[in-house]
Amino acid sequence: MMRITLNGIEKRFGAVQAVGQTNLTITDQFVTILGQSGCGKTTLLKMLAGLTEPSAGELLFDDQVMFSSKEKTNVKPSKRGIGMVFQDFGLWPHMSVFDNIAFGLRGEKSKAERRHIVMDALQKVQLEDKAKRKPGELSGGQQQRVALARAIAVDPRLILFDEALSALDSILREQMREEILSIVQTINAQAIFVTHDQTEAMAMSDCMIIMEAGKVIQSGPPEQIYHEPTDAYVANLIGRANWTDNDVLIRPEYIHLQSKSAGPAVTGIVRKSLFEGDRYVIHAEVKGQLWKFYDSRPHKAHSIVKLYVQENTTHSLYKQEV
Repeated sequence: MMRITLNGIEKRFGAVQAVGQTNLTITDQFVTILGQSGCGKTTLLKMLAGLTEPSAGELLFDDQVMFSSKEKTNVKPSKRGIGMVFQDFGLWPHMSVFDNIAFGLRGEKSKAERRHIVMDALQKVQLEDKAKRKPGELSGGQQQRVALARAIAVDPRLILFDEALSALDSILREQMREEILSIVQTINAQAIFVTHDQTEAMAMSDCMIIMEAGKVIQSGPPEQIYHEPTDAYVANLIGRANWTDNDVLIRPEYIHLQSKSAGPAVTGIVRKSLFEGDRYVIHAEVKGQLWKFYDSRPHKAHSIVKLYVQENTTHSLYKQEV
């Protein structure tokens, strides 16, 4: 995989610093950038793409300088070997599916080569029979596949996704997550995927980059970030978090109604039960804190429960305001 290196990369829009000085090395195949709206994740992605010029710093793909404020280097997006998939798909409505995908190949490939490449990309996204259709004749999921086919047609070493699944319903999102992962692995490319959906990020990532207020505050494998968050912002962003009065994190799956392999019981007062299909999420007040745990059945509001925390599953940190 390519090594992507950011040395002191930052972006200012006038007096506003959208992305603070960032030092980061990316070597994993599928990376997600996760954070709340306005945290700078899309700006960071656009700097990688060459669509937004950094205010300072240096960006390298392996040993090739893509941007350097010191050397006054800024490689054009078309020369960076990347494909992009946008939230709004970005398809030309007056062009056929075939022509949308072939657009980036004009001037680079012969007509015969373009046809072979486009049909191969359509085969990878299972849309061979839709080549002559216009985007408006396709479903949202099919349009997303066309956008992905267009990105992979240029044989990119890196594909950038900007909130690419947010316009789809939940069932289509899950289906497209699996398809995108499979295609990225099949063509042996790298992918960087911007999202504000923590479930999406954890399901897809080899590595996650967590951003807050223009800064990268933690990066690493999803399992590490989930179990060992650096602060309360990350803990609350990634999954459900319960807190004790001394700022210890307990995930809901480690809270049980039986004492097996657990410490002493704590008493809780049930506030509500929420049905999630395969389980209930029970909200209970414990020593003034609202805890969540899982059960196969609902609990009546105001009922008393004894809860046991599984041993060696808590994580202590200084709880910040989020």
